[in-house]
Amino acid sequence: MTAPFGYLLDRISEAKFDVIPFPHLYLTDFLAESDFDAIVNSSDITLPIAAGFDELLLFLERAGYQSMPWPGCTQSKAEYLLWLEESVRPQAIKPTCDGQGMAFQLSEPSSALVRSLAEFFRSAEFEMLVREKFHITHPTAAQPGLHKYLHGYEISPHPDMRRKALTWMLNVNPAAESESLDYHTHYMTLRRERSFIAKIWQDNSNIDTCWLPWSWCETIKQHTHNNSISIFAPRWDSMHAVKTRYDHLSTQRTQFYGNLWYEEGQPQLLGRTPEFTDYDFIGGFQNGPRAAD
Repeated sequence: MTAPFGYLLDRISEAKFDVIPFPHLYLTDFLAESDFDAIVNSSDITLPIAAGFDELLLFLERAGYQSMPWPGCTQSKAEYLLWLEESVRPQAIKPTCDGQGMAFQLSEPSSALVRSLAEFFRSAEFEMLVREKFHITHPTAAQPGLHKYLHGYEISPHPDMRRKALTWMLNVNPAAESESLDYHTHYMTLRRERSFIAKIWQDNSNIDTCWLPWSWCETIKQHTHNNSISIFAPRWDSMHAVKTRYDHLSTQRTQFYGNLWYEEGQPQLLGRTPEFTDYDFIGGFQNGPRAAD
């Protein structure tokens, strides 16, 4: 059930789509002020200031956060510290990225209100509404959670893989100065000379998408507002990216984040997943991605 957050369904239902740089919902002041204040000031969201990385991990563990596999992140503390302290490039880092962070998900909120909001994002009513809003007809599976992302978390510009049907992100950052910190999602477009990539993806829905270099895109806006939610259905031009560079000992980038995933068998993809080098035609034509390799 959605109580006490049933009013959020009306907010989403009545929201108009922003179309720049791609169709999405962007709602500011999403939660009632009293609800938002209670949530961000809860022990689930606001952790004590840590004196060092080990103490931060202890605070995260005590609050019920567990490290999780996540794009742009590692679960290895040793690998993360080598990058953090000695600038050793992580082994699994994407060639389009400079860094790699760590991501954590809250297993069970201790605050009743945080727990109720988590249940709202897991509710059948929420899923049914956003599926209808974005005209999603194929069966999907939900993956919601309350996440914290540490310094270094990075995903370079991409429109999301074809298997993803929907994404939502609600900023519940505990820092008063959160909107000025360097950890927000970029909403982007391809630069004019690279715009052919979106056309390839638009015309070939059976070829998966991939991460691209930052220099191939330009930021149109960022999701900086606290207590704001962004909801979008990935398509060929839904370029977005994140690069977090901030002091995670004093505060952490925190979001109610979720995806809807198409169930197995949707969509039907052919061949290998292309890499950005398949589209690097500038300065000399190379072989592009093929539908069936």
